[in-house]
Amino acid sequence: MEMRKVFFSLCVICYSVYADSTLRLVNLVYRHGDRSPIVIYPTDPNGIDNWPQGLGWLSKIGIQQQYRLGQWLRQRYFIDTKFMNTSYNREEISVTSSDEDRCLMSAYSNLAGLYPPTEDEQFDPDVKWQPIPVFTKPEKEDNMLNMGQDCPRYTELFDETLKSHAVQAEEQENKAFYKFLGEKTTWNHENISNIWKIADTTVCEKAHNLTLPSWLSDTVYKRLRILEAYQFTLMFNGTEKSMLKGGPLLSEFIYNMMLTVNRPTFAKVKMFMYSAHDTTVAALLSALGLYDKKSPQYTAMVIAELHENPTGKFYVNLFYKNVTDDPTAHLLTLPNCVENCPIEDFIRLTKDAVPTSWLTQCQVPNSSSSSFTLATGWIVSIVLGAILCILLIVVIVYYIRVRRNKDIAFRKFDM
Repeated sequence: MEMRKVFFSLCVICYSVYADSTLRLVNLVYRHGDRSPIVIYPTDPNGIDNWPQGLGWLSKIGIQQQYRLGQWLRQRYFIDTKFMNTSYNREEISVTSSDEDRCLMSAYSNLAGLYPPTEDEQFDPDVKWQPIPVFTKPEKEDNMLNMGQDCPRYTELFDETLKSHAVQAEEQENKAFYKFLGEKTTWNHENISNIWKIADTTVCEKAHNLTLPSWLSDTVYKRLRILEAYQFTLMFNGTEKSMLKGGPLLSEFIYNMMLTVNRPTFAKVKMFMYSAHDTTVAALLSALGLYDKKSPQYTAMVIAELHENPTGKFYVNLFYKNVTDDPTAHLLTLPNCVENCPIEDFIRLTKDAVPTSWLTQCQVPNSSSSSFTLATGWIVSIVLGAILCILLIVVIVYYIRVRRNKDIAFRKFDM
């Protein structure tokens, strides 16, 4: 009898933990971890030999950062809230990455921290890791994470931005600084559109305690970072630009949430994880109207949680975690909404930031004709299929009639 009471009490406790939880789905996107520079300027005292795997590659520090981020996510969603199983369940999580080595490696490093294998899951007692699938698509076909798919309209808008009065004034103000950088790096024609190359290289070298050139004072470094952040702002400012770049991922988030709202029985995935870039994170925040005009740091992460209150109403909570070692994910409030933003209001308020037909809105050549060709192809296929069906019916009817005539003839002869 005592055992029954204990068992019943445990059931009540377990039920109350899950019953009290309002969380139904997690969408999140993070920037990859620390990496080597993308490019090195000719006069850089630190050559490519300082980066064993080459340029643009996830470093050991970056692997550690993502591993810790995975542990943070495990604590938040597996341990504290018991929202997901502590052991890997393929139906509970979907992981997609930009088709860049540093992003794919970041995803695997994150998953290593998220899902340390149980004894039953270990394939080797000396290996504290288990393989978990990560999906990707080629850069030129990805308009969501890598944002490498061609979008002529965005290019046109960005060119207009660079020619705007505000940018022209900025470049005039920093003309002497750009000339200074050109002389020191031997990269001529430095401006706001390519200042990131020098800023990025210095950030990487500073993080790895490499020898910095004598001209790179604290004042120069800070100015580089300010201009780099301003470039990010120019990339995604304006409703149309943020829609074309950040809109596809925002649309994906909303689609995932509505799948849970409308088909909770069939929507088994509890977490959609996306491994991407600083530009991806900045574009999404811009589409949400929440970009703070600061370059997202390594492992910077945006989280969109879908909750359901006791009355069956769904709402969205947004969080931003900008530093791996910061234990806090800071709550964000969508402009013109409240902290627990009702899903209907969330969709209504972000409507202009979600593309309705991305290829058409990007003004991709032949995008409309491609749709027409596809539709025409379907029509031709249906017509041909109908003709084949008719021919098949005619053959079957003819065959039946021939057999019937033969059968009648045989019976007459037999009689």
